[in-house]
This record gives sequence, structure tokens and C-alpha cells, in this order.
Amino acid sequence: MRQATKISQNKLLSLMGKAKSVLLTTHENPDGDGLGSIIALGLALRAKGKKIYLFSKDPVPVNYQFLPNQKLIKNTLKTKIKFDLTLLVDVGEMERVGSCVQEYPHKGLTISIDHHAASQHNTQMVYCLPKESSSGEIVLALLKKMKTKMTQTIATNLYTAIATDTGAFKYSNTTQKTFQNAAYLCRFGVDVWDVALNCFETYTPARMNLLKKAIGSINIHANKKVAWIILEAKDFKATKTSSQDAEGFINYPRAIDGVEVALFFKEKSSRCYKISMRSKKYVNVAKIAAKFGGGGHVRASGCTLNGTLSTVRDKILQTIVPLLKS
Repeated sequence: MRQATKISQNKLLSLMGKAKSVLLTTHENPDGDGLGSIIALGLALRAKGKKIYLFSKDPVPVNYQFLPNQKLIKNTLKTKIKFDLTLLVDVGEMERVGSCVQEYPHKGLTISIDHHAASQHNTQMVYCLPKESSSGEIVLALLKKMKTKMTQTIATNLYTAIATDTGAFKYSNTTQKTFQNAAYLCRFGVDVWDVALNCFETYTPARMNLLKKAIGSINIHANKKVAWIILEAKDFKATKTSSQDAEGFINYPRAIDGVEVALFFKEKSSRCYKISMRSKKYVNVAKIAAKFGGGGHVRASGCTLNGTLSTVRDKILQTIVPLLKS
């Protein structure tokens, strides 16, 4: 796999400054960080006279449709458009933005703007800051360097990016700077309650039915330090939901007293499972995910494995259990 060339902030700013047309995209099943970041960065580049095009393989989830200017995000690419630059935000792998971008003939130079240290960056260039809580914080720093005029729209998108990737400022990636950045953005009219209501406190009846199935599937390992949930394709079909509706469900097994590692086995297709991993204090799940071709953060990572559910589950557990403290 081709490894991306690491670049500095100044180099990235220079390349964006020279580009006349820019494609901005994020990972499949987009979250608040990816969506808020591409909208904010896209608007900042447009204010500099650039032609921008925002793309997502999957539609914007219902709970993020409150984001101002989210309708700029398209789910198709017109082959006649030629881009000088394609920015993959909050993602390191070309595969995760979808074949539409991968196979696009006029994407120009590809750069990943990311904060996932364990990602296998395979764009041409990468600007990755793993110590940042979110891509939103990285984009905010870029906008300040660009002397972008901050607006309520940009601020709301960036605040949402930061708030969602820190779990409402409660995950271990939250720092003093994170709070300072959030406070700075609030100066521009961010409706904090509206963000919280949409991102953390709005469940459709269908999603609640899916959650009931997830809760009912909770299993706890004999050592009581690992817990997991399972959702199969039939569960999504029965509740008329999609993978996006399961966002945040992994927090339930992680919340069990004594559990260090939580797992979420989600069936993508026959004999193919996406595994999300979360840890509380000491297990580096990014290293575990990397062993199976995945990546992410020290406390939040994931990968995809083929096989029966029992085979996939056993492979993951056999890797995790030896790392647990007695």
C-alpha cells in the first residue's frame, strides 16, 4: 500500500492557496466531525474564491441535517468537473470515501487531513495531528491561519465536529485546548443546546427499536472486563434502519461497571462484520484494530473482518484478553 507523504501546516495551506477547484469528502457513514469539518473548510475556501464541491458516499444522517449548509453535500460526482485538489477530511484511507472518489479521473492531488494515528494513510499526502481531539480542531487552526472571517454557520459546524468526536466533551481526547476552542466558537452564536439536542438527544422510534435489539444482545466475557453487542443485517431490516442509526450504541456495553473493552459486531453483508472497539483506561484498541487492517484512536478504533460471527468474535477476543489486567 502506498504511504502518503507527510506535510506541514504551511505546506497544506500553500497547496490549498494555489488550488482553484477543491473536492472535499469524508468517510462512509459520516459523523459530526467529518461533516462539520468539510462544510466549515469548504465555506472558508469558497470565501477565498475557490470552487468547492462537497461529497459524501452516504447521505447526511437525520441527526446532522440541522447543520447549516449541509445541503451543499452531494452524493454524486459529475465526471466533467476537474479538481486541482481533493481533501479527505477525518479519514486516511481512499477506500473509506467510496469508489466514486477512488475512481474519479479528475481528482487532482489527494491529501488526507486527519487525527487518526493508526490510519493507513494512502492518499498522496497527509496532514495528520493525532494529539488533536478531532478533525474539527485541526480545521479551526487552519481557518485561523487563513484569516477566515468566522461566521455562525462555520462556528456551528466546527463546534459540532468537536462536540461529537469528544462525546460531548467527556472522552479522554478532550483537552484544555478543546474547551478553549469550543468557547471561542461560542462567541459567534453557536446554539449549544440545539447542537446537543440534535446530536445526543434525538432518537427516532425506529432507532429506539434498533437499540432494544442491541441492548438485548449484550454479552459479558467470563473475566467481566470485556462486553459486546451484536447487530445483524436482519436486525436493521426488521427495524427499517441503517448502520448510521446505530451510532453511539457501543457506549452501552462500555458503561458496564468493571468493563475495560467494549466491542460492537455489526454485520455489513453476509460473513462480513465491522467491529468497533472502545476502551476505558489502559488497552490500546488502535493497536488491536491495526492487526486486522483497521485503525483509529487509542481508546476508539475499528476494523472489518470476514467470516462467521463466532469466528470473527473469537479472533478479536483472543487478541484482547491477554492484554487485560487481572
